[in-house]
Amino acid sequence: MLLKLWLFGAIAGVYSGREIARRLWWDLRFRYVAGELRPDFRTINRFRERHREDFAQVLRETVRIARAAGLAKLGAVAIDGTKIRANTSHSKAMSHKRMTEAEAQLDDEIAQLLVQMDELNVREDAEHDDEDGNGGLPAELQHREQRRKKIRAAREKLAAEKGEKLEDRHQKSFADLEANMMKTGEGAMQYCYNAQAATSEDGIIVATALSTSPVDVPQLVPMVDAVRQTTGKRPAVVLADAGYRSEENLRAMRRRRHRCLVAIGREKKGAKWPRGRCTQRMHRILRLPWARAMYACRKTQGERPFAEIKQRMRFRRFSLRGEAKARSEWELVCAALNIVMIWRAAEA
Repeated sequence: MLLKLWLFGAIAGVYSGREIARRLWWDLRFRYVAGELRPDFRTINRFRERHREDFAQVLRETVRIARAAGLAKLGAVAIDGTKIRANTSHSKAMSHKRMTEAEAQLDDEIAQLLVQMDELNVREDAEHDDEDGNGGLPAELQHREQRRKKIRAAREKLAAEKGEKLEDRHQKSFADLEANMMKTGEGAMQYCYNAQAATSEDGIIVATALSTSPVDVPQLVPMVDAVRQTTGKRPAVVLADAGYRSEENLRAMRRRRHRCLVAIGREKKGAKWPRGRCTQRMHRILRLPWARAMYACRKTQGERPFAEIKQRMRFRRFSLRGEAKARSEWELVCAALNIVMIWRAAEA
């Protein structure tokens, strides 16, 4: 019953356990799904936390049901990605330069507080002859220790991600250390995750992934493998936009004997002939009439699920923090969309 509540909540655009619990009192749809039961919001949230690793199986089960109903056809599978905001903001972030300065300042303040504590303990021992410890750390020292720990963890995470390319302007959020700055569709830089989806010809999402990198290139081959793992079959043709184009990807797809149509880029005046043998071959293929006709379906096939999820289902921001939890939330939302697509096909 709790799984049904979360799935229907995603369909209705409700992603808060508290809001679901409130709607169980006045929303007839939620009351019907719950069978007039009214679990507490803590129970609803605890279910999602405990079973978040099982949402991948829920998604696979929706794909299995769709294939049993004659859907999820793998003639042409479109792979695309979208940026979805993480549960954090700029106000909870700090640049690398500021982290270094703040950590040095906290080190100095903590050292001064420790010296003051030692002096105070010596005076109290001399006055009261007390040798039973100091009663624990004071609140101001505990606060600084916790803040220094958070800043150090964020700085080390940022250094591990950027490596030699680390600059003072690079920043990291304390609320979600795994989310990264990405450019959204509105053109703004926000803390996001890169959500991936592979969509069949009839709108069923047959594979998903979540990445902390804004670049789509590393996701092409793993997404094709995920389609085969979910369905047991490999797609006849893979459609992808220019964000997935690289000589390595095209070479890997050809080595695995996967047919694919990957955009080379916009043709404009003065455009240079692409480099790389496989890239040049793809450029020639995309000029053929049959390839143009097939690739023309990519935009509606690959991007329509994201429009449904962001507009009709109103999922534009993760409520959970951390890559693993955000991935489970993405799988739950995609499973809910598959249920909607199966219902539409049955009603048609």
